[in-house]
Amino acid sequence: MKLAYQVATPDLKRSPLVTAYQGDFENAFKLLHDNGYQGIELMVRDPKALNTEYLSSLLDKYGIEFAMIATGEIWAQEHISLSDPDPIKRTRCINCFKEFIDLASPFHAQVNIGRVRGELKEDFPHEETWRLAIDAFKEVSDYAAPRGVTIILEPVNWLQCNFINSTEDGRKVVDLVGRENFKIMLDLFHMNIQDKDIIEEIALSKGYFSYVHVCDRNRLYPGNSSFDFERIMSALKAINYDKWISVEILQIPDGETCIKKSAEKLIPLL
Repeated sequence: MKLAYQVATPDLKRSPLVTAYQGDFENAFKLLHDNGYQGIELMVRDPKALNTEYLSSLLDKYGIEFAMIATGEIWAQEHISLSDPDPIKRTRCINCFKEFIDLASPFHAQVNIGRVRGELKEDFPHEETWRLAIDAFKEVSDYAAPRGVTIILEPVNWLQCNFINSTEDGRKVVDLVGRENFKIMLDLFHMNIQDKDIIEEIALSKGYFSYVHVCDRNRLYPGNSSFDFERIMSALKAINYDKWISVEILQIPDGETCIKKSAEKLIPLL
């Protein structure tokens, strides 16, 4: 397994609720390198705003891999989704998602679908929202496949989203979409709220997921609260998971401390 950390690109609005390092972009790479990380996950709002030549130079300079693009801020800041009842907003979101894929393609990074999937609305048929979502998942996966990009759907707990909440829900969607490059992400924060047994869900999800988000039980850095990371990592090893583990946490007390503390806890377990 390889360890990554979520970093916000400079175009994101600063907020204490952002679950990514926010600060000087190059300094983020240096901090990850100095603390033993192998990868970086970028939280991106506008793919066109990111200078890919500059990004490539930083990846090379610090020996860091580009692991994944987190796309949640286009839902949070742009208020568009892949299942939006408004066809103009939905098409805009799908086109934006294709820009994320184009950004990821040269690096073979993955692209995630979190809250940008949208939501069920009282004044719009739920079965139609589901149809629009599945159709969009297929469309972006088909666009991503020849570009060497995997799309990963993130089950999000019921307090933040009202469909595709549990890990089991995610597995069912993977089967419905039926694309080799469409997987799910396991996220400890959401699993802790939504699933009965994290360890059991890891075992049941073998072959369904290609990325793992980690935090401690309180959404802070691993080792800050009571998650049994030794048991969680053992469960991942038991199914021969060998891909990315990425830290997605509130940056408390500050980003530099969070990067350091997370590495200290997780690297010995990998």
